Amino acid sequence: MSEQLSESKYLITSALMGFGHLRAAHNIASYSKAPVLRVDNDPYVSVIDRFVWRVGQSTHIYGSRDSESRSKFLYRRFEKLMEIPDDHAPASLKGSELIYTLQKLGAGKKLFNSLDDYSPTLLHTFYLPAMLSVYHGYAGKNFLLLCDTDIHRVWAPIHPGNRNLNYCVPTAKSADRLISYGVKKEKICVTGFPLPVQNTGGGDLKLLADDLEIRKTRLKNDSSLPLTIMFPFSGAGAYSNVLAELVKSIIDELKAGALRLIVSCGDNAHAQRNAENLFVNYGIDELEFTEIMYDKDIFTAFDRFNSALKSTDVMITKPSEMVFYAALGIPLVFLPPIGAHEAKNRDYIFENRCGVNMVPPSDFAKWILGSRCSSMLMELAENGYNNLPKTGTFEIDGLVSGSAD
Repeated sequence: MSEQLSESKYLITSALMGFGHLRAAHNIASYSKAPVLRVDNDPYVSVIDRFVWRVGQSTHIYGSRDSESRSKFLYRRFEKLMEIPDDHAPASLKGSELIYTLQKLGAGKKLFNSLDDYSPTLLHTFYLPAMLSVYHGYAGKNFLLLCDTDIHRVWAPIHPGNRNLNYCVPTAKSADRLISYGVKKEKICVTGFPLPVQNTGGGDLKLLADDLEIRKTRLKNDSSLPLTIMFPFSGAGAYSNVLAELVKSIIDELKAGALRLIVSCGDNAHAQRNAENLFVNYGIDELEFTEIMYDKDIFTAFDRFNSALKSTDVMITKPSEMVFYAALGIPLVFLPPIGAHEAKNRDYIFENRCGVNMVPPSDFAKWILGSRCSSMLMELAENGYNNLPKTGTFEIDGLVSGSAD
């Protein structure tokens, strides 16, 4: 193990299963300086690990993209995999049993054997390495961060009662769900989601408050400033069709400077090419009020995204981990959820009155400018800032780093 890893108070494990789990890991690491281990890549994967991750990632990517197709066969299978039981209904253990079998076949062995001598505290942002650590009998302290408001049974091990795994959860609802799966209450801490310190600043949140006041000058019903729309692609690149329809409908407003559009592609080269071709086809590729963000390094891409959020007034997104970013005072406009967990995330935002469903793209320009005039955008921004937790990064780091003392 490298000197940097052995001297850290804790390590963060993450993987590319959409951007959400990597994004959460990066936000914590940017504050704590804890190293992030990409456990879906070398040097942590064996042959079986590589196979498991590639199958899981392919299922996620193509299942998500199939949400836009006519047949939606893969999407229906994907939905079934992520099904969350109704309250008081028994939860299926099939996913948990599969992970247990994979561990018996050697999944996770290379990773945890490399850590066994030192046994550092681990903070996982995806369930697979967390469950493998439990079944491996890992001796170090273990924390698992949930990135959604509600979760599938696979996020808890078989017979979770006395397992070596503690949870950081974003909401009381997610805590209740874990308890229903058999996790002991004392192993769960409601921390909130880890927001980027680029946007919150220190624990006093002064930077966040200042940015909100600046955004509110653009959201005022009599403002003549352009409104900036952020369209972040997911790791799977879903809903490229919506972006095409949106661009077609707001060209006049973009050229007039009434609206500004930022498309964030992360490290998704497929999404970047689609966005670039779209902008060229509509003759807005060199327009002052359009921008495409992409970087080969995903963590650099996240930093650019966080920086762009400061000037963002409305975010069009599926209800992924992005729902927690409403706490920054950014109104959310939702594309259809992909998976039961995203439907639950959207419900959480609706309950807190800081997001709305997407209107037909052809009506978007009229809707967004009208929503500013009616003060609806201002209300959504203030509700998100006032109602959602904003200190998750500090809470999580304090909890996990304290355990290592």
